[in-house]
Amino acid sequence: MSYDLTFLAKSDDQSWDDALEALEEQDGDDGSPDRAAWDRIVADARAFLGDVELHESGSYLELDHEATGIQLSLYAREAGITVPYWYSGQDAERIAALIYRLGLIVERHTGLAGYDGQVGLGVTEAAARPELAVTIFDQVARSFADRGIVSPSSE
Repeated sequence: MSYDLTFLAKSDDQSWDDALEALEEQDGDDGSPDRAAWDRIVADARAFLGDVELHESGSYLELDHEATGIQLSLYAREAGITVPYWYSGQDAERIAALIYRLGLIVERHTGLAGYDGQVGLGVTEAAARPELAVTIFDQVARSFADRGIVSPSSE
């Protein structure tokens, strides 16, 4: 289970629901991700995340930040950022700041619009209200604790 940000093509007059539906309806032969945009994303990400691992195949490029569990995947027409629900409180504040910062970088270099489905806002709007994401992280942490689930950050 992870906290996810989705990036996709979206027109100004299109709702997030319509844009997400259009993405799901696209055929599977999307081509390759934009390598030049990827190189810029990676350079910017390393400036604040530090050491990251990179992976690739013909259809996607991936960045993994082992220290936080943040993962970024870039495809030809979409991207996603995920991070495990391992965090709460101040740790969640730090993680929310990192994923939104990375999300703004993805938007800038790809032209894709970012969406935080957990809080129902675009990434730009969600980044201005990180307390909403922190609330979600805290709720999930409480839910995990109530069920006896231990995460690496709560050990």
